[in-house]
Amino acid sequence: MKPESKLWQQLKKGTQNMGVFWTRIESWSSPGVPDIHGIKNGVSFWVELKISNLKTLKSIGLSPHQKSWQFKYSQQSGNIFNFVSHPSSRTLKIFGGSRSLELNDQKRSLVPDLEVPFPVDWKIVLDHIISHSGS
Repeated sequence: MKPESKLWQQLKKGTQNMGVFWTRIESWSSPGVPDIHGIKNGVSFWVELKISNLKTLKSIGLSPHQKSWQFKYSQQSGNIFNFVSHPSSRTLKIFGGSRSLELNDQKRSLVPDLEVPFPVDWKIVLDHIISHSGS
């Protein structure tokens, strides 16, 4: 199983009783579209899943299509989050999509909007998403 698929399975299982409706997207058909769409209590959001095996996190590895999509979507007040599993620090780091243009090729380590240790407390993650979503 690919690492991003494993993270997706952990997310799905960890939130199964939290009232979220998830849809996994096959983004090969539309480059840049995030991996997952979710909705909870009328709040709609997108999630891009990433794994970083680097010791320090200076880039999350967004493609040019992903950066562009996230930037444009955020400009329309859309809700998007990047979930970055970082095994060397044993944390899940979350970055808002409005930061997409700054999340690659940094000269210094990136500071996440939220960082939670493994095993992930998905309630903390969902509370962050809902509280940082505009609609």
